[in-house]
Amino acid sequence: MKYHVLLRVKIQNDSWVAIGEEHTILWDTRDLITASSGWTVLNQEDAGTAGAFIPLLEKGIIELTQHALCYHNYEISHGLGTINDILKFYQNLLKACKEHPFTEVYGCIVA
Repeated sequence: MKYHVLLRVKIQNDSWVAIGEEHTILWDTRDLITASSGWTVLNQEDAGTAGAFIPLLEKGIIELTQHALCYHNYEISHGLGTINDILKFYQNLLKACKEHPFTEVYGCIVA
């Protein structure tokens, strides 16, 4: 299963419109995300505003670039390249959050 994260804004009639692209990771890697950034990944979660989410993503990037050896066990569990995949996910989502800081961050599982 995969976990899709997107930025969205609420419009009239309580409808939501996605802004930008979806950011996708494997659902099983949420333990690495929690360990490296402090973000607890939940299904169908409103994580808050993109601007407020920036520090979590920055923390995750710092952790995975400066302390990658501390997360080596996650690569053993999830496969080689997992740390790089999560790092790219963080970097792309961070860029989107900085471009659209007033949007809401929303994530859900997709089969």
